[in-house]
Amino acid sequence: MSNNNLKPATTYPAIVGRILVSLRKNAGIGQDQLAEAIGITQSTLSRVERGESALTVEQLARAAQRLGDKASNILEKADDAVEELNSQGINVQYERARSGVDTGLVLIGAAALGALIAVVLSKK
Repeated sequence: MSNNNLKPATTYPAIVGRILVSLRKNAGIGQDQLAEAIGITQSTLSRVERGESALTVEQLARAAQRLGDKASNILEKADDAVEELNSQGINVQYERARSGVDTGLVLIGAAALGALIAVVLSKK
């Protein structure tokens, strides 16, 4: 397959994860502190923040509470990010990344996604 056919992509769980990272850092909360508030291990939160795992609704609500926000606001920020990323030609998949899925898509890295999410969050 030619590189000309490759399209940048990310996943919805990765977007939510990067939003959680941003909110957590802005609140001055360590990963270990947020993980404890959610009721998960720090390593699990790390996977969530990278988009490799997802929180349950209950866990998202506990995370939002600890971050001083609402779960609905976090998901609204994620939806806003999806619109912005789509407008920039970045495909958003709703499943977590799996090897061999949509080989024409190149998942963008966490740092690049983080920068894009920061722009979206700054517009709010």
